[in-house]
Amino acid sequence: MTTAFRSETKGSLVVSLSNITQTGKINVAIYREGGDFPDDKFLVKTQTGDCKSGVCTFKFQDLPFGEYAIAIYQDEDGNGKLNTGTFGVPTEPFAFSNNFKPRWGGPSFEKCSFKFQQDKQSISITMINSLFGGD
Repeated sequence: MTTAFRSETKGSLVVSLSNITQTGKINVAIYREGGDFPDDKFLVKTQTGDCKSGVCTFKFQDLPFGEYAIAIYQDEDGNGKLNTGTFGVPTEPFAFSNNFKPRWGGPSFEKCSFKFQQDKQSISITMINSLFGGD
């Protein structure tokens, strides 16, 4: 009799968002490495949900274990995209995994990446409502 051990290759990832101060749908996108980040060519999974002020949670099922980065934005005006102003600075709330906060230039996969290695893994991300003071 042969007994084979099967290791899990997929699991669920729970993404908890805090510092939600505005209303509007929140879009959470998980990316794998490749090219510029975030780039939809490397999009793995996405979810959109209505969140009220405070905290919001998204659960991604059947995500293959691996290295990922997350980009989030809150669509306050319902146009389906992240609005930006001068020099591409977001004018709507946004966030990245590792709580990366851009100073000069945008995010990179390396600065935002994390290892997803176990089922029911959780990460916490704080929304950025403004790059110019406040939160």
